[in-house]
Amino acid sequence: MLGVFAHPAAVSAQDQLGAQQQLEKMLMPGLWTKKRDPIVRSASTALSLIMRTDNIDDPKYRARRRIVSNAVARRLKVDPKKMDRAWSKAPRNNQIAVLAALGQLGVKYVEGKEDPNLEMDCSGLMWYAWRVAGVDTPRQSVSQLDKRMRVDQGTAVAGSIVGYGVHVQMYLGSDFAMVHAPFNGRNVKLKIITEAQLALAAWTDPNNTVAYRL
Repeated sequence: MLGVFAHPAAVSAQDQLGAQQQLEKMLMPGLWTKKRDPIVRSASTALSLIMRTDNIDDPKYRARRRIVSNAVARRLKVDPKKMDRAWSKAPRNNQIAVLAALGQLGVKYVEGKEDPNLEMDCSGLMWYAWRVAGVDTPRQSVSQLDKRMRVDQGTAVAGSIVGYGVHVQMYLGSDFAMVHAPFNGRNVKLKIITEAQLALAAWTDPNNTVAYRL
């Protein structure tokens, strides 16, 4: 009989732990960030610096941003100098959006969600990151790929949204590197877009949202 009562107690304790972790994420994001991917911590530090100034050439910010771009490039095995140059050329809004998106690495994919540090779907990640940058971009992927927002692949910069079908991701400026929230319950991660995906991809600039209302 003891075993009959032990199992529900164990499940209850596990549920309580999960609830506590969710509460930590919501109420203490700084504490939770310390437990996550080192890129998340670096991106959060760089983001806090750029949010306090309009000067994207501020030496302290550039140094912190370079730490992030170098870490991303190493993870994806691409040229770190090329990625750093790409981020340097991107507008301030784009740099903020990139850092905000990278700050969500490891967050679980959940359809219909855009809760930072908790749950994201692919378009929710784009919506959240660009909202941090002050751009009221659409929430749904089909609207994020609207033809009125389109740019040529050759003119796309870090922070541009790239999509095929109903999936969207954020371009990291070089070597077709992306950050995205993949389907099937996986976590926000980095990737290199494949040639097959690239052939189907549409590229958009969320900054174009300000010119009209979708």
